[in-house]
Formats: sequence, structure tokens, C-alpha cells
Amino acid sequence: MSEISKEEVALYDRQIRLWGMEAQNRLRSSTVRFEGINALTLEASKNLVLAGIGTLILHDPLPITAKDLEVQYYFQPSDLNRPKDQVLAERLAILNPLVKIQVGDGDGDCDVLVVVGRQAMEYETRFIAADSFGLFGYIFVDCLDDYEFMEATDGENRMCKAEYKRLEQSLQSPVKGNAQRLKRKYPPLAFIMQALMQMTLGQSSISEKDLAEAVNRMLDSRGIPRELVDEATVARVAQSWNTEFVPCAAVVGGTLAQEVLKIVTRKDMPIQNWYTYDALKGDGITCFL
Repeated sequence: MSEISKEEVALYDRQIRLWGMEAQNRLRSSTVRFEGINALTLEASKNLVLAGIGTLILHDPLPITAKDLEVQYYFQPSDLNRPKDQVLAERLAILNPLVKIQVGDGDGDCDVLVVVGRQAMEYETRFIAADSFGLFGYIFVDCLDDYEFMEATDGENRMCKAEYKRLEQSLQSPVKGNAQRLKRKYPPLAFIMQALMQMTLGQSSISEKDLAEAVNRMLDSRGIPRELVDEATVARVAQSWNTEFVPCAAVVGGTLAQEVLKIVTRKDMPIQNWYTYDALKGDGITCFL
């Protein structure tokens, strides 16, 4: 890629001071692909475009509905029935003409693949699965085995390595320990979100009974005490399913964009490897699971 221009230096001056020219060059030469568009995607992709990502690929050919207009502020009534990815690409391009924005068909190379609100797919690149619904949200990050990042320690930058799990491994691996220790280590939402990811996504509703049964099946299969997940949280998640709440999507989407920036710039360690958000409690909690 060509050297950074004076125009780019002037535009991104503040963030270049924050993370340096090398990180900015990594950012402007990177490609990020989003599979699935909702309020979370809008928030995260907007932040990445403003930061100066090199190429952003959007893929979600589903038509815009009246429901989308309620939660995605870049969509207008005149956009009804148009493909989501095409419309969002048009609106994001206005924010930063220096960023290349494409509508993708799900193929092609990228530095980070972000799957939003869909069942996970096979991946061979750095991967994020995320969603936000009602008052809840989650982010799963897999930077693969060879991920290295720069971290400031005692005023000096040093290269560090981080360990990550593949999504399939994270959803199936046993979790050992007594209930009290595990309660301190893992939030109930982490297990609930894992169970949700193994259910059929895209359905209009999930009953409290179905979700509770799915959670218990998953816990039992991995030797995890059922008492780690309380019935009240399961009920709240089930009631929130398939609804979008813009303030919650803004929080989780902002966090998602931040993690993508960490991955491509290699500045600081990305989430390792689960993040769950509960807007009622105001809690954003990370755990390695």
C-alpha cells in the first residue's frame, strides 16, 4: 500500500498521536468484513470508517423493513425493500471518502471476519462473533494461535502473545472447578450466550422454557454445575430475544469496533475471548471460556 498522505495525517492526527504511525498504517491497509447487518453492525462499522480502516466489506442482502427503520438511523423510509448492505455502504461512504467500502458476497480474503446475529461459520482468519438484543449483548474473539500484540510495560513497548480458543472449542470444552470458584470467574450470561449460539438463530422468539433447557443441556454436557446460571437471568434474556435497543447496541458496537482496531493495529490485547454486557446492571464482563 502507498505511503500515508498528508491529507490522511491531517485527518487522523489525534489517533496517530495515540497509537503511532505504524499502527495507523496497519489500520489503513487492513480489510474487515461484516456478515449480517443490524444496529450493532451500524455502530461498529461507523466507528471503523471514521477511524480510517482500509477496506470495509458488508454482506447482508436482506431487504430493509419497517422494523429496521426504528433502530438503524442511517436507513430512511425511501430505503424500504432495498438491500441492507447496499444502503449502509452508501451512507458510510459519506462519512469518510478515504475508506474503500464494498458490498461483498461472503467470499474473499479479509484480516478480520465479524459475524453478527448469525450462526457461526467456519473461518480461517481472525474472527469475531457478536450480537446485541434487548438489554444484552456478547462478543466472542478468536485471534488464532499466532497472534502477537504490542503492550506498554513500565514505559516500554514489548511484544506479547495471547492464547485463544476456536469457537467450536469454546462452546464444547469442559469447565472444571467447584461452583463457588466458577461463579467468581464466569458471569451467568457467558453460558447463556453460548447456549443461544448453539440454538437456531433468526427465529422470531425463544421461550424461557426452551432457553432454560438449552442452557441445562449445555452445562450438563460439559460438567458445569447448573447453579452457575440463575433462572431470572435466563428469563430476562428470553424476553429480550429478537428485539433491538439502540443504546445497548451502541455500547456493544463501540466495544466491538475497539476490539477490531486492537486486532488490526496490534496495539494492546483484544478480548480474551468472551465479553458479555448486561445493560440493567451496567456490567461489561470479559472471561476466557
